[in-house]
Amino acid sequence: MEKDLLKKLILKEWYRFFLSSVIVLFLLLTVANLISGFLRGNVTPVEVLLNYLIEIPGFLLKIFPVSCLTASLFSINKLKNRNELTAIFASGFSAKKYFITLVQASAVIAIIQLFIGGFVQPMTRSYRDTLIENSDNKFRNLKAKGLRTSTIGTGKIWFKSGNYFFSFSSFDKKKGILNNVTLYFFNDSFKLEKKIKASRLVHDSETTWTAEEASVFNNADSAKVFPTKKTIPQLSVELKEDLNDFKKIESDITTLGLFNLYLYISRLSESGINTNEYLVMFLDKISSSLICIILSLVAATAIFSPNRRTSSFGKNLGLVFLLTLIYWLTYDYSLELGRSSKINPYVAAFSLPFIFTLYLAYQYKINQKLK
Repeated sequence: MEKDLLKKLILKEWYRFFLSSVIVLFLLLTVANLISGFLRGNVTPVEVLLNYLIEIPGFLLKIFPVSCLTASLFSINKLKNRNELTAIFASGFSAKKYFITLVQASAVIAIIQLFIGGFVQPMTRSYRDTLIENSDNKFRNLKAKGLRTSTIGTGKIWFKSGNYFFSFSSFDKKKGILNNVTLYFFNDSFKLEKKIKASRLVHDSETTWTAEEASVFNNADSAKVFPTKKTIPQLSVELKEDLNDFKKIESDITTLGLFNLYLYISRLSESGINTNEYLVMFLDKISSSLICIILSLVAATAIFSPNRRTSSFGKNLGLVFLLTLIYWLTYDYSLELGRSSKINPYVAAFSLPFIFTLYLAYQYKINQKLK
């Protein structure tokens, strides 16, 4: 019973400082966002406010990990200054139980972080074009991302599926029409055997499509027979993809929920397309949730020196500032390297949490106080 009361005391102080940190950081980001928005000449005040509302989930994703760090550090500092930390350990509440309590507290925040990043943020971004006209050009943070936008400058979107490659210039989702389509069919020896070029590929049903104004080139792999060309006004073509597959290809991935984003990446990977940029985005949602727990434990290593003389508000504040800079700058830079395929996406997303975890393991080993 006594230990339950101590656990409630620890959780109460932790969540109090967590909420205080969230409020302070949220207000700072709010002021910075609104001031920079109102100073711009190409947007209206209403559009600035709408953009701010759309960006709120993104603010919280940056704030929560740092607030977990702050909550652990300052709650422990408060308990030290009142000699309550020493009393807690003297009552038989071990350092191990203290860490488990913090894991439980920060795990709740990690789940909320994952929910916001995986579902709430994509949902709010899906309304940007409805709320703000021409949002991509007015706000850089609202620009779409995905296979469609990454191929605008190069012309066509290329795709591989089964025994064929195909390319198309654009896709009309409402009408189910692919424009300027070319299909390349290859045999078991991976030699080109047939080519179909059409002005449009119209969806009929399931995986059946109609190629309009189709030019069919046969015997492309034959060394004895000259390739032939035949023009067919309407040609029925059976593909492995249905209408929904092409909708996913054309999706703006910033509006895809966690599970749909994973399916999107898997589909592109099967087709041989480089998905590092999109995989980093997916892994970031998981990594940023895990780091909420890790940072709360990194700050909690202060319990190994429960003497209040060793603690200082200024020292703690400086430590929070330093670790926040390291987290934001290093993590963002690492993700950028992953997006550009300079490092492995998993290394980009999980290297910083791994380093912090090694630091925790080192602290546990040298203190030998987890019982």
